[in-house]
Amino acid sequence: MRAPRGRDEIYALYGDPRKYVREDGTVSPIWEARMVSVKLPIPLPLGWNRNQFATRVRVNQAIAEEVDALFLDWEHEGCWPLLETYDGGYTFRMARGSSRLSMHALGGALDFDAWRNKLGTRPKMNPRVVRVAAARGWTWGGKWRRPDGMHFQFGRGY
Repeated sequence: MRAPRGRDEIYALYGDPRKYVREDGTVSPIWEARMVSVKLPIPLPLGWNRNQFATRVRVNQAIAEEVDALFLDWEHEGCWPLLETYDGGYTFRMARGSSRLSMHALGGALDFDAWRNKLGTRPKMNPRVVRVAAARGWTWGGKWRRPDGMHFQFGRGY
C-alpha cells in the first residue's frame, strides 16, 4: 500500500472526519466505527502507566493491514525491543498548536517512547525503527521543523 500524499489523498483513504463532528464538538459514533484494533506482536508498557501494557492499538480500518505489516517488519528487523512504551493511536483531537484535526483523529498515527521524544525537543528514536517505518512509507515526526520524535503517521502533506 502506498502512503497517501496531500489532504485529498489522505481523506480519500481515511475518510473526512470533519463531516462527523457534531455541534458540541464531539465526534459521531459513525466515525468511531471506522476504528479497529491491531494486535501488537509483543505487549508494550503504556507511556502514562508503565504498570499496564498495551496489547493492541486503535487505527483506521483503512490501514489496519499496513499497521500489522509495519509491526511485523519491526519485529523481523529486531526493532521491537527498541520501543519502550506505547503512547497512543486513534484519538479524536486537533493537532497540537493548530486548528486542524490531527492525523491521530483520522486513525492514521501512532506514538511510541514519548518520555524521551517530547514535542519540540531533539528526537531520540532509534534510527533502525525510523528506517524500517520509512521504507514502508511512514512519515516520522522527528524530521519536522518542530520535531515530534514519538510520532509516526501513514500519510504526508496533511
